[in-house]
Amino acid sequence: MIVITAGQKYNDVDALACAVAYKNLCDLQNRPAKVVLPGPLNESVTEEIKTWDFTVEKELTGDPKSYDYVLVDVSEPGHFASFVPEEKVIEVYDHRHGFEDYWQKKLGDKAKIELIGACATLIWEEFVKANLVDKISPMSANLLATAILSNTLNLQAQVTSPRDKRALAELATHTTLPSDWREQYFDQVSRGIMDDPLGAMTNDTKTLDINDKQYIITQLELWNAEAFVKKNYDLIVKVLAERNIPYTFLTCPSIFEGFNYLVAINDAMKAILTTILDTKFEGNIGKTKKLWLRKEIMRLL
Repeated sequence: MIVITAGQKYNDVDALACAVAYKNLCDLQNRPAKVVLPGPLNESVTEEIKTWDFTVEKELTGDPKSYDYVLVDVSEPGHFASFVPEEKVIEVYDHRHGFEDYWQKKLGDKAKIELIGACATLIWEEFVKANLVDKISPMSANLLATAILSNTLNLQAQVTSPRDKRALAELATHTTLPSDWREQYFDQVSRGIMDDPLGAMTNDTKTLDINDKQYIITQLELWNAEAFVKKNYDLIVKVLAERNIPYTFLTCPSIFEGFNYLVAINDAMKAILTTILDTKFEGNIGKTKKLWLRKEIMRLL
């Protein structure tokens, strides 16, 4: 039995889509599998998506060593589900650089880690390789397409690759999504974040250690981020201050506007962001000249 899993701290729509779709692929190949995602689903998984008919377990039952594991949308040791014995991992799919060599030595060509927009693109390409694109379930196709839209900021993020665009176009013939799903989806995400800004910030924060500096980076992807930053400015500053470290900030890709809002309260952090993103701050708020994903900023850091 294969257990398909992802992050321990939280999971976004990309992780969910990859896990559900990979199980669909396993089912088509007569490979027994189940999805176990212990981390909570963040705001990229909207209330509507949560009503879709997929099956995800939150806890692993039985002896962890009795399973083989496939990791999706995660490759950093210590960040994937804590129940996973590393020696039992048989495949890894991720779209972030950093641990390619680590997994390549362990798994060879079963480590599929490539810098593209969405991990969902990698999973779709597995359906293509297996000649099973016509048998993908509409649920899997809907999730994969949504994940690509989310993780590429509607195909506008710089990390978006021709492969992401091709995958989204190919998936379109297998989905049951409405024609205006892009607008609906990003509107749903924005409304969810606006309804619970503190929860949204808590559920989409990552920590990065570089050269004896610890960075804590919160990302909230909104269709139009201006209203969120203005309405919740005091709360954002409070959250950043309570972390009690200098190198922390909020980044809000504003998809409709085509740039990010940045909020930082430490002058050293502002100076770093100004340098690497060619941006300017007025007080604690900066604006970039184009859209940036957190993983792109992390790579520059």
